Amino acid sequence: MPPFFLAAAVGICLSILPATAQESPPPSPTVSASTAEPTQDDLFVESIDVNVVNVDVFVTDKTGARISGLTKDDFELFEDGRPVEITNFYAVKGGRPTRPTVEAEKPSETAPATPLPLLATVEDQQLHLVIYFDNLFLRPFNRNKLIDHVRRFVFERVGSEDSVMLASFERSLHIRHPFTTHHEAVLREMENLREMTAFGVQQRTERRDLLNRIDSSRSASEAISHVDFYAKSLHNDLTQSIEALREVVSSLAGLPGRKALLYVSDGIPMTPAEDLFHLIDQTYKGNTTAPMIATRYRTRRRFNELTAHANANRVSFYTVEAAGLTSHESLSAEYGQRETSIIEADVMRDGNREEPLVQMAHDTGGLFALNTNNFDGAFDKIGQDFRNYYSLGYAPVHAVPGRYHEIEVKVRRKGLEVRHRAGYRDKSPEVRMNEGTLAALLHGIEKNPLGIRFETGRSQPSGTARYLVPLLVRIPLGQIALIPQGDTHRGAVRVSVAVMNEDRTMSPVSQTPVPINIPNTDVETARGQEFVYEAEILMHPGSHIVAIGVRDDLSDDTSFVRQLVRAGS
Repeated sequence: MPPFFLAAAVGICLSILPATAQESPPPSPTVSASTAEPTQDDLFVESIDVNVVNVDVFVTDKTGARISGLTKDDFELFEDGRPVEITNFYAVKGGRPTRPTVEAEKPSETAPATPLPLLATVEDQQLHLVIYFDNLFLRPFNRNKLIDHVRRFVFERVGSEDSVMLASFERSLHIRHPFTTHHEAVLREMENLREMTAFGVQQRTERRDLLNRIDSSRSASEAISHVDFYAKSLHNDLTQSIEALREVVSSLAGLPGRKALLYVSDGIPMTPAEDLFHLIDQTYKGNTTAPMIATRYRTRRRFNELTAHANANRVSFYTVEAAGLTSHESLSAEYGQRETSIIEADVMRDGNREEPLVQMAHDTGGLFALNTNNFDGAFDKIGQDFRNYYSLGYAPVHAVPGRYHEIEVKVRRKGLEVRHRAGYRDKSPEVRMNEGTLAALLHGIEKNPLGIRFETGRSQPSGTARYLVPLLVRIPLGQIALIPQGDTHRGAVRVSVAVMNEDRTMSPVSQTPVPINIPNTDVETARGQEFVYEAEILMHPGSHIVAIGVRDDLSDDTSFVRQLVRAGS
C-alpha cells in the first residue's frame, strides 16, 4: 500500500535575497504557506495542550550558604497569589540529581540510611549558558581582564554536559560560537574578543567633553542642547543593545531545560545622560527643564519587558560589572578646580548604570556582581547556582495565551531565603511550535519522538535566479493518535517550516494545520505506513538550513529536525 499523501500539495514560497554590498543588509526572507483549511467536521476533538511550568529555586541561609536536602513538602508555590500544587520536584546537589534518603528495612545503629539511585539527567534540566559581552558598554582593558576570569569559570564551574554559546554586541549582534558541549572551542573563540573594538572608552571621552561644554556654556539652554544631542545618541545605542538581548532570549525560547545568560559590561544606563542633566540643574539653579528632558530617555519599561520576556522563556540573567571596584572621576586632580562639584553626578551615573544590572538579575532569579574585584568569588556563586538548585513544576489550570502570571515560592523552614524568577507567560501550542522550530534552525536542537524525516528533491529553475525545491515530510502513522469517527479514523497534525541561509538570514516560521482521514478498513495497514506532507520551497541559489517541526495535536507530541539543503547547481 503506498504512503498516504496530503491530498493537495502545499506551496511554500521562500524568498531569500543573496548578500549584497555592505551599504545595506539583505532584506529578511519571507515564508508563506497555504492549504485547504480543515472543515468543521475535521475539528472533531480539542487538541491536548500539556504545559508544565518549571520554576528553578535557589535556597540559602542568612550567610548565603546553599541549603540541600529539602523535599517537596518544604516548599509552597503560588501563582498570582493563589497556592498551586507542586506536581514535579527535582533536587540537584553538586551537579547531580538526588532523591531524599530512605531508611533500611531493619534499621540499626550501624546501618546508615540507604540513598535512592540518582536520577538520570533529564532534558528538562539541561543547562544552556550564553556568555555575552556587550562591547558597546565595555572598555577593552576591563573586558580583557574579565575574559581570564570567565575562562576559569568555564573550566571549573560549568559541567561537561552543559552547553555553552558565545555572543557579543558591537551595535549589531554576533554569535561568535554556537551552543556546544566542547567548551575548548568556545574558549578559543573568546580569545579573539581581546582584539575587538569596545566603545566604553569613547563614551567616557564623550562624557568628559560634555562636562567641559557644560562649564563653558553661557546658559542652561545651551548646555542642555549639548547634553540632549548626546542623550539621543546614547539612547539609540541603548535601545539597540536591549533589542539584541531580547533577540538572544527569543532564540532560546524553544530550547528545553534551564537557560542562563551571563551578561558582561561596564554597566548599562537606565536613563542615558541622567547625571549630566542633573549637573545642569545644579549648575544653573532654579532651572527645571533639564530633569524633565532626562525623563524622555528613561528605558525602565524596556528593561521590564526584557526581564518579563526572559521569565517567559525560563532564562535567568547573571550580570557582571567588568569595571570592578573603581573610584569616582570627580576625585581626580583633573576635576579638583571645578566651581561646581560633580560628585553627585558621578554617584548618579554609577547608580544609573548599575540599576539595570540589578534588575535583570533580580527579576529573573539570577545574580549580579557589582563594585568588586573578587570576580572569581562572584563566578563561584554563579557556578553554585548551576550545580545546586531545586526545580518545582506545576500544571496551570488556565490557558490564556499571552497573559503574564506572577510566581512566588516560600520555604516552610524558618531562616531560609529563596530566589527564583518572578513569573512566566502563557504560550499557545502554536507559539511553542514556532519556538521549537527556530531552536532547531538556529541552535541545532533536535528531538524526534514521532520519528519524522524529510527529504528534498532536485531543485528546478523558477524565474530569475531562484529555484523551486520539492519537499517531502514523512510522518509515521503508527506514531500519530487516530480517533475513530463514523467510518473513518481521524488525526490532526501541524507542520512548521523555517529556512536560514548562509548569512543567517531567516524566514518567518510557516505553520500549517493538516487533517488526516483514513477509512476504518485501512487503519491497521496504515499504521505501518507513512503520511507524507508535500510542499515546494522557492529559494535563491546556495546552501540553506531547513528546519521542520511536526506536532500531533491530539497527543501533544512534537518533533523537530533539520538538515542542510542546497538550491541550484
